[in-house]
Amino acid sequence: MDAKIKTVLAEIKASLEAIYGNRFKGVYLFGSYAPGEADTESDLDILVVLDDFNHYAGEIDRTGQLIADLSLEHGISISEVFVKEHQWRHGDTPFLLNVRDEAVPV
Repeated sequence: MDAKIKTVLAEIKASLEAIYGNRFKGVYLFGSYAPGEADTESDLDILVVLDDFNHYAGEIDRTGQLIADLSLEHGISISEVFVKEHQWRHGDTPFLLNVRDEAVPV
């Protein structure tokens, strides 16, 4: 993984920790960057684990400006997905099974 991506991921993690405090349980890289198969057209896919939340859209609203700013600053499209900690640990949807299999903790 190149230095630019490591920097973006470190900034995302630090910012999410500041925004969510104890509610933040982790952030994981998935998609083409996780196995090192990204190209110049790839977006940066991250999965954010929170202890709990009521409205998915509220979490997107809460972090949207951060993600937009980092995307513009670093010239990369960042896509985020939120899951509850219980879903991350025990969910058995094809999406979660796949992401858990390939995810790289940040």
